[in-house]
Amino acid sequence: MRLHKVTECKDDNCPAVYVSDRGTAVVQGVPVETGTEGLTLGDGETAVELPPEVVLAAVEALQGVKQ
Repeated sequence: MRLHKVTECKDDNCPAVYVSDRGTAVVQGVPVETGTEGLTLGDGETAVELPPEVVLAAVEALQGVKQ
């Protein structure tokens, strides 16, 4: 898989969103604690927390990538 970062970040240690050559999105962020109320994860899944501005920038960048 090859990734292309679609959100801005001054270094590599911050929340980010990438688009893969498969047309999928990959996110990087701070892991959400296990047992967080309202969160149900399947085997092998991880939830990460992203600031709203990162999500909005990702949506803008991803529009039209895969329809």
